Amino acid sequence: MIVSTATYAEAQETVRTLRASGLERDSLAVVGAGLVLAERPAGPSTPALTARSAATGLGIGLLAAVFVTLVADTSLTGLVVILWGAVYGVIVGALAGLFRGLFKNRPDAEATELVPMCYEVRCAAADASVARTLIGLGPATPTRKAA
Repeated sequence: MIVSTATYAEAQETVRTLRASGLERDSLAVVGAGLVLAERPAGPSTPALTARSAATGLGIGLLAAVFVTLVADTSLTGLVVILWGAVYGVIVGALAGLFRGLFKNRPDAEATELVPMCYEVRCAAADASVARTLIGLGPATPTRKAA
């Protein structure tokens, strides 16, 4: 192991520095260490998903209403057709988002994943001291095993 970082971006930056200094890609690796099982939210909350779907439905309803106004011959004025298109779009979009949110966020649908506590940049043993020197850490001190 050359260095341990808190984020994957920091580990990638270390690898970029080492590659720019001449180490080969095949000898470098970024490895997640200290894996823990973590629960994460399944997605956006039901109200947020309902609101986003209602906004999408509004846009689709407006587009459909404009199309109907341009193509169809109706007894209603164009403004009324666009207004009803917007209303129906919001209603259908909100209902679709509500049901999707209720299905996605049900209590028995747990979302768990393995998350690393830190990221280690590793390389071949022959290149380790050179790599540590290149990033300014100096050579690694050997650890002694207890007898």
